[in-house]
Amino acid sequence: MKDTFIKSGGVYRHGNLREAILITSLQIIAERGVENLSIREVAKKTGVTHQAPYRHFKDKSALLAALAQDGYEKLYVQMNNALEGAQNPLIQLHKLGESYLLWAFNAPDHFRLMFSHNTPDFAISQDLQTAANNISSLVYAVVGKNQEANIIRANTTESIARQFWAAVHGVSILFINGQFKPLSNDLTQAKLLLDEMMSNFVQGLKP
Repeated sequence: MKDTFIKSGGVYRHGNLREAILITSLQIIAERGVENLSIREVAKKTGVTHQAPYRHFKDKSALLAALAQDGYEKLYVQMNNALEGAQNPLIQLHKLGESYLLWAFNAPDHFRLMFSHNTPDFAISQDLQTAANNISSLVYAVVGKNQEANIIRANTTESIARQFWAAVHGVSILFINGQFKPLSNDLTQAKLLLDEMMSNFVQGLKP
């Protein structure tokens, strides 16, 4: 059935309107910043009537929550896939960190949005909360495996997992924002720094 929300001669040809809106929103954010994102402009650039996005998002906050959720879901998939074939818990920990950095490198605008002050509180969406929690659970699980293998000491798993995330996130955001000049936008150097940082992190947590 023809989508009656498509403008006559509009550019929208996507089979999934919700996904098309998310893609267009990210393009606008990359070009003009999240502060200048509006549902009306999203509709215009997608090629649909200005009412069409409201079929999926009741307001801008809901749209931003959906964008953040989409980012967490994609990041989770990449991090989880990175663990395939890695049996050693320590190698798994390194792979989690590297996959996090790579996702930030490949989707910097999406990554920034996920942690921006413009992103709504997680209470606005249970799906957003679940998507973020899935990543936390994955990190907790790998940290726990390292504790069970006596690679790192058996402190509170949640505390160590948070420290790990803070360190990896710090390297990633400094890198994509160009705020750490020694890296000079060099992904290879960023990976080396991350690897050294994680090695030192584990060394300091030895039993």
